[in-house]
Amino acid sequence: MMKYMSVFIVVLTLLLVTWSGVYAWRTGKPVTPYGDFCPHCTNYGSCKTIMSHEDARKAMINYYQEKGLNVELENKRGRFIRARIKEQNRVIDVIIFDRRTGRVRSIY
Repeated sequence: MMKYMSVFIVVLTLLLVTWSGVYAWRTGKPVTPYGDFCPHCTNYGSCKTIMSHEDARKAMINYYQEKGLNVELENKRGRFIRARIKEQNRVIDVIIFDRRTGRVRSIY
């Protein structure tokens, strides 16, 4: 019985150690701070009018180019745009952009 318990503890420890170093961000720092806003709107998330899809695309590209990252639009639906944020063809974040408020939220 003790032998099985020892094997169980060793396997459990190995599983926990292998999963402990997983990051959704590069170097452990967040790519998109929680609830950040696009600089094309105010810092409080209130655009005067809803952005067009093209304006929103440009705003996201400008926001992430400052961080040295690329934006790949995935889905445009209503007022929200889903995009993948890439660093050297590796997805490091997935975001939702609200065209009405300019809010950028990570969903990765």
